Amino acid sequence: MTKAYFRAIRREIWRSKARFFSIMLIIFLGVAFYTGIRATGPDMLQAADDYFAKQNLATNSVQSTLGLTTADTKVLQKHQAVLTDQPMKYLDVTQLNNNRVVRVAELPATQKLDQLRVVSGRLPKKATEIVLDSQAKVLQPSLKLGATYRIVSSNAVNQKFNRRQFKVVGFVNSPRYVENTSRGVTTVGKGTLDYMAYVRPRTLKLSVFTRIDVQFKNLVGVKPYTATYNRLNRENTAKLKRWLAPQAKKRQQTLQREAQQQLAPLSQAVTSLQAQVPANTPQLVKLQAQLTRAQAAVTAIERPTYIFSDRSDNPGYTEYHENTQRIVALSTVFPLFFIAIAALICLTTMTRMVEELRLQMGTLKALGYSNVAVGSEFMIYGGLAALIGTGLGVLFGVNFFPQFIAQAYGSMYNLPAISVQYIWLDILIALVIALLCTLGTALVVLRVDLRSLPAQLLQPKSPKAGKTLWLERWTWFWQRLSFNHKITFRNLFRYKQRLLMTVLGIAGCMAMIITGFGLKDSIGDISTKQFNELWHYDAIVTRTGTETAAQRRAIHQAKGYHASLALKLAQATVKTPGLAEQTVTLGVPAATQRLDQFVTLRQRQSHQPYQVNNSGAIIDEKLAKLTHVKVGGMLPLKLAGQPAKNVKVAAIAENYVAHFVYLSPSYYQTVFGKRPVYNSNYVQFKTTSEQQGNAYANTLLKQTGIMNVTLMATEKKTTFKMFDSMNLVVLIFVISAGALALVVLYNLTNINVSERIRELSTIKVLGFYDGEVTMYIFRENLILTGLGIILGCFLGNWLHSYILQTAETNALMFSPGIHPLSYVYSALLTIAFSLIVMGMMHRKLKRVNMLDALKSVD
Repeated sequence: MTKAYFRAIRREIWRSKARFFSIMLIIFLGVAFYTGIRATGPDMLQAADDYFAKQNLATNSVQSTLGLTTADTKVLQKHQAVLTDQPMKYLDVTQLNNNRVVRVAELPATQKLDQLRVVSGRLPKKATEIVLDSQAKVLQPSLKLGATYRIVSSNAVNQKFNRRQFKVVGFVNSPRYVENTSRGVTTVGKGTLDYMAYVRPRTLKLSVFTRIDVQFKNLVGVKPYTATYNRLNRENTAKLKRWLAPQAKKRQQTLQREAQQQLAPLSQAVTSLQAQVPANTPQLVKLQAQLTRAQAAVTAIERPTYIFSDRSDNPGYTEYHENTQRIVALSTVFPLFFIAIAALICLTTMTRMVEELRLQMGTLKALGYSNVAVGSEFMIYGGLAALIGTGLGVLFGVNFFPQFIAQAYGSMYNLPAISVQYIWLDILIALVIALLCTLGTALVVLRVDLRSLPAQLLQPKSPKAGKTLWLERWTWFWQRLSFNHKITFRNLFRYKQRLLMTVLGIAGCMAMIITGFGLKDSIGDISTKQFNELWHYDAIVTRTGTETAAQRRAIHQAKGYHASLALKLAQATVKTPGLAEQTVTLGVPAATQRLDQFVTLRQRQSHQPYQVNNSGAIIDEKLAKLTHVKVGGMLPLKLAGQPAKNVKVAAIAENYVAHFVYLSPSYYQTVFGKRPVYNSNYVQFKTTSEQQGNAYANTLLKQTGIMNVTLMATEKKTTFKMFDSMNLVVLIFVISAGALALVVLYNLTNINVSERIRELSTIKVLGFYDGEVTMYIFRENLILTGLGIILGCFLGNWLHSYILQTAETNALMFSPGIHPLSYVYSALLTIAFSLIVMGMMHRKLKRVNMLDALKSVD
């Protein structure tokens, strides 16, 4: 190949720069979307891996029902060659002064594990200083650096502190809690923790450790969530259980011995009195009975239960991994639409290019150029567009999409910013796909022309013969069409390849736009349906036990009160093989017939109402999907400090946020062997305002025995704040799909005009005005756009359903419906893109040189 040959290629690129740029842009969009979304999941996982390693997140934790002692730590210290241990003391407190449940933990003198990340301020250096979880700032905006923080709880809890007033010197994040809102469950207050507080050692009056954190050295450097990590973790947990197994009996013996020693004075008093008075003396009999009861209590001291947990039990740890896997799943489906559409458009574009350069190919073959030399122009043309588009697409996609999506998920997690990494396998796959879209389609188109003789190529290709349309047989319809409309239908069915490509291209873009709007609908509907249609209470009042007369008066007489329902509320967990532990709210209403006044339990599609009865539990739909349980099946439900119990599922109800299980009082007693203690109230207000809700909560918290008041208005604001950022992800879908739709329509319309330039010039010569010439093409485009929109509606509905199933978190179910207006907006956007393209084509058609176009090629 000579310099002149390469000069001809450069001239062809410059002459058809619009076509070259459109191919490059389609490849750019497809590659950017593919590599960007594919890199997002690994980038987010790498950010978590780096964070856990930097902060030395513990791999395992040990707790005991009777606390942990130095004897337990000494057992672990014997294995320092394989692990690092760190004992912790903490106390869960219901704050009566701010209506929050807080875990106050002592920071070790040297924090070897679970090192805190300082968000603002610094760590405490004095006994009078405290640092708070960054979530505290969200829940209590008045908390700032330098503020005074007071612990105000019941007298029994207050006495367990050496100091209860502190100065806030910092806000921190713990690697144990990567999720912004969830801090796990507790046995006090409403059953869930709001945030953490960290103080200096010797602040708590606790004689035993609450938890021992452990980090096994064989897991340092092993990537979390991998099969290798999970296998080693199972082996490590088994070792921990084996090492600490003897400690339960020793702890029981120690406690019995200590209790027995405390009985020594009583035993001596009985012995001394026996020597002084007759055996049946009332005083002696009373002392002997007291001693007998005390000794029975000593004997009844049970062995403590050791509880072993790992990172998967930390709130948000497993959920974060599942979210990244959902993004990976999306990255294998959504970009395929871009790639498929890109391949279709490249096939059409290269087909047109080969037809345009047919005369040049014949000339080169007549001059003796080989098939390889003749075809290499198209390969270089397409390959260059693919390489440039791929390079730009990788640079843009890998640097933009992961940052953008991670920022959207940043409202849900408190991890540091991600670092961009180039995944070369995905980049190579994207390059191969891009080359297949261009070079592969070029080879498919060239295979016939390269086998043709030069004489055949030097002659213009015969136009496609017109055929009788099936519409023409429908004479009633055909006779009523104008001449222009008849021409439009004939042209549409004459160029079937262009019809198919245009319809499929527009349908794919329409489907992605519908998916974007549909995701917005599904996210937005959660708030309306959950808080307006399903939940009808304005506050949850948590008490220490059964409702007293004074508490009832306080609840009923507070300003703004309308109605209430007493029930037992408790946090329980559900864990099945292959599923992370799910936290559920167990509800047992005292008056089951009044529950529907406060909570609507219904079938999601038919809206058939459900009533809590003795036949089993009513659970939410998302929990049923996760655990693969159906009506009539059994669900393992575990209350804190109790073994798991199987409950029968009587109905599956509509729900979108968190998980619930409702039982009747009698069925609860059947399952758990005891009557429920109604420790909570659902409360309805006369009017729902934030100011009234806060005033109601403040009034109730002054009443003895009322531990917590959860306002649903606050919960709604906190829960759905994170959904605002999800709109950014939706925006990506809509903008990307819109850009692709614009490029597809422009490219196909440009090809259509180029193919029929002689035809269009002819009708201009015949006296058609510029607007009539444009409408000659636009009518066809409008019909094809309409067909693409109709097909895209069905395709978009399927894609939306698939993405919802993929993108949902375990504690969230999206509303599956798409609003009719979303279809309308998507169609209007697609039509708008078509109008923009036709406006551009109108300017091009006005500048057509009719004489040049009509010159004979013979």
